[in-house]
Amino acid sequence: MELALLSILVLVVGASIVASKFNDDGGNPYPFVRKQSVFTQVESVFLGLLERAVGDQYKIVSRVKLVDIIDCKQGLPTKTKRAALTKAKNKQLDFVLIDKEKMTIVAAVDLVNNTNKSGHKAQRDWFVNGALEAAGIPHIRMKVKSGYQPSEVRDAIMFKLGKPAPAPIRPTRHRSAKPAVLSPSQAKAQTTLVAEI
Repeated sequence: MELALLSILVLVVGASIVASKFNDDGGNPYPFVRKQSVFTQVESVFLGLLERAVGDQYKIVSRVKLVDIIDCKQGLPTKTKRAALTKAKNKQLDFVLIDKEKMTIVAAVDLVNNTNKSGHKAQRDWFVNGALEAAGIPHIRMKVKSGYQPSEVRDAIMFKLGKPAPAPIRPTRHRSAKPAVLSPSQAKAQTTLVAEI
């Protein structure tokens, strides 16, 4: 009987010691709080700009690991494959453009901030460039600056993808009306307005 009471006492003391370790900050296995935002302010603004610029054509996925969009070629020696994947494992891309219809990877987009290194790739990562080039994925590096227009971003992306700039969308006319002839500056202004909607 005394042995049973002693065993229960040891269990209670042991449980209270374990519980006290989890309650103090040093032993808590979940010392987390919610962040205020998923994106930095610059990332948030640029994501909105990307969505207005190419969101009609591409899905935009943010903070993608490099190893999520590339893989090693078949037939590589295990050691070579392991070394390449180890280098790629800790690399991350700011945004990846995905074709909405085919769901294929179209391009990787990284923000470049030469004045502030917090969270943005100020220096070119030659490993990332080489890996994406070998995989046939265009790598678009866009400098962080204020005042970008969606049409500028769209034109830059389309240029990098080797696609022609989109034709300006003309307003719907009555059938009997003569087609309007737009000057280049009017066409550009109209394209900008359409892209900003």
